[in-house]
Amino acid sequence: MIELGELISSVGGWSNIYVVKDAPNMCVKVLAPHRKYQGEKPDPNLVSKKKYGIDDMLEFEYANYQKIIECVPDALKKYFVRIDGMYMTSIGVRGLVMERVMTAEGTTAPSLDHYKGKALPDAFFCRLEQLRRDILHKYSLDHFGVARRNVLVRDEQTPVLIDFQKNRRIYRSQINLYIPYFTRQKVKRNFQRLYREAKVQDWTKVSELNCSE
Repeated sequence: MIELGELISSVGGWSNIYVVKDAPNMCVKVLAPHRKYQGEKPDPNLVSKKKYGIDDMLEFEYANYQKIIECVPDALKKYFVRIDGMYMTSIGVRGLVMERVMTAEGTTAPSLDHYKGKALPDAFFCRLEQLRRDILHKYSLDHFGVARRNVLVRDEQTPVLIDFQKNRRIYRSQINLYIPYFTRQKVKRNFQRLYREAKVQDWTKVSELNCSE
């Protein structure tokens, strides 16, 4: 059983993130009814079942993570949060246990939309674009959740992707998303939006990448 420690994030609409007690380099994500739906704050799984056809949001996220990480070469795995799996927690619900992404100063890494340091260098965004091209685009992976809130800043050179929940299942009416070309285009648009919101160039248009370590 996983003992919960300090609450480190409740920003997400459907979850809380806690440090794992006695394991400060690990954290656990548990569902929490933060977001209003039809005037109430219901169990997130009830909402995901009704809206998206997803029975268990965290199990769904873990399955999507496993699908993606299988395609990631060892040299690039440090740019994806490490997820260990689903475990029962001390509050009586199962949680998704994962690496706690830390800065060199020993604090929890901020997300890109909460980053308050100096302007990030090109190397940071070059690496993000490499992840898109060499993994998500190459294998037509449907990680549609790419956004500034889901990119952590470990340091000025190192983005870390988190949160592998797709927005929805693919319904029969969305037949185009079964086709790899349309999956790649959808992911590309999400990265373009991220670059635009971060006020940097559109890295999808850079012909050759030269990402420094």
